[in-house]
Amino acid sequence: MKKFFGRLSLTLLVASGIFAFNPPIVFAQAKAPSRVLLYTSVPQELATQFAAAFMKKRPDIRVEIYRAGSTEVGAKIAAEREVGGIRADLLWLADAPIYYDLRKRGELFAYISPEAAAIPAELKDPKGLFTAGRLINMIIAVNTEVIPLKDAPKSWKDFPDVGNKAVMGNPLYSGSNFVTVAAFVQKDGWGWFERARAKGVVIVRGNSDAATALAGKEFGIAMTLDYIIAGLIKKGAPLATVWPSDGAISVPSPIAIIKGTKNPNGSKAFVDYVLSKEGQEFLVKQEVIPVRGDVKPPLGQPSAKQIKFLPIPYEWAADNAPAIREKFEKTMLQ
Repeated sequence: MKKFFGRLSLTLLVASGIFAFNPPIVFAQAKAPSRVLLYTSVPQELATQFAAAFMKKRPDIRVEIYRAGSTEVGAKIAAEREVGGIRADLLWLADAPIYYDLRKRGELFAYISPEAAAIPAELKDPKGLFTAGRLINMIIAVNTEVIPLKDAPKSWKDFPDVGNKAVMGNPLYSGSNFVTVAAFVQKDGWGWFERARAKGVVIVRGNSDAATALAGKEFGIAMTLDYIIAGLIKKGAPLATVWPSDGAISVPSPIAIIKGTKNPNGSKAFVDYVLSKEGQEFLVKQEVIPVRGDVKPPLGQPSAKQIKFLPIPYEWAADNAPAIREKFEKTMLQ
């Protein structure tokens, strides 16, 4: 027994020496976080903050972000498809028609999150191929120091009449603007845009650009997104939101998993967090209207059920996307 304890003590001393003098050996054995790659059009700051909140909850998963406008992300996906497959694990865009195209191609991973039970049926694919992650709304924003609120247009019909004091984003870059164009064209043809061009409505890159220019008094009104304007108002900008009498363009901004994901479990965990009460409450703090009925909207904002919205022809827009963009470019930019 004495010899046994002696040998055991020596073994422990040797082991202690390894730990003391070679710490990298210990750390090398620690499991590295698994990786998921998110392609998104969510503004960079918000996407980064949201991913950080998720990783704090799940330190075993590292979220890497590629951020660009929805149209640019769509082009990146098309290019990757031709050279070996889509690299992204997750997709979170404002251009909902992209998901219909991906669904048709069989490139989405079916996953019905347990959190999806709290999401209205009209905001999710029945097979779990995509689910609304946030509700963003195209509204009319007003700089009240340029145009008094009482004089601002109250409908999309009247928007072009403001002429070169009005600004909107470019659907060749922005998915939510593409969806808006598709909704307008499906409803009334190209007449709205022909009138907007004749009146001098200005086109900028995206919604953030339009909102920033509006806050800077370069314009009196803007077609842009509700949460961006709400954030600028919170910072003291002299802006106001008009919910158009003919309906806002409410974009569900779906979250989806790409079928070829190398990390299905990590991807599922991220989707769960986006759709969870905690994830939706995080978005509410950024002035985003939640998709869950059990989460209150930002202070002063309507709930999803209270918004009057124009119907959006998602599948038609997906099937006719190149033609819609080409016609817009000829009508508004050439």
